[in-house]
Amino acid sequence: MSAQIKSEVRLQIASDVVCPWCFIGKRAIDQALPILKDRGVDVTIEWLPFQLNPTLPAEGMDRKKFRTARFGSWEAALAMDDRAIKAGAGVGAQFRYDRQKKTSNTLAGHALVRLAGVEGGASLQERVVEALFVAYFTDGKDVGDEAILEQIATSSGMEPGAVLRSRATRKDVAATEAAIRSAGLEGVPSYIVDGRLLSSGAQDVAGYVRMLTAVARPI
Repeated sequence: MSAQIKSEVRLQIASDVVCPWCFIGKRAIDQALPILKDRGVDVTIEWLPFQLNPTLPAEGMDRKKFRTARFGSWEAALAMDDRAIKAGAGVGAQFRYDRQKKTSNTLAGHALVRLAGVEGGASLQERVVEALFVAYFTDGKDVGDEAILEQIATSSGMEPGAVLRSRATRKDVAATEAAIRSAGLEGVPSYIVDGRLLSSGAQDVAGYVRMLTAVARPI
């Protein structure tokens, strides 16, 4: 039987839809949450926007071309993919890079995540974040395409027309990201509690349990 909840953590996670280590970190946190709950720690998560590639055109870019330019060679990019694949396998994050043709612009995706939080709270926002990661990394879909985003929104439980409604949040997304960057955060995933950066980079399940237990506050 689970212990009665005696403490809580309000965790903010800065991430990007096209960040493999954000997907890996999310799957590890998913496994850490029930352990924490059994220890009396209730964790509420808010997902914050951070674009790894803010200068990408709205339609995205051919993945091979983009990553070759960014990492110096296609071989270097493939080596990074291989590390993510191996790390993801340990926590159930499946990467199918053979299905990916494009590196997506993520502004519209972040706007959808923001709207999900406004309309449905943490649980709906989490479902949308999860669906975006799976769509991009496992299914190889272009998560900058508004038609695909609308499918993700409705399948996650949002009311029809979510992408259209989310356009109004793009200024808020940009402002939030600018504030994050001005605070000195330069990489994702990053974990914030009470405005304080706890850590950056994906951890294993035990690492998240330790980190979040240490910052839990009595309720």
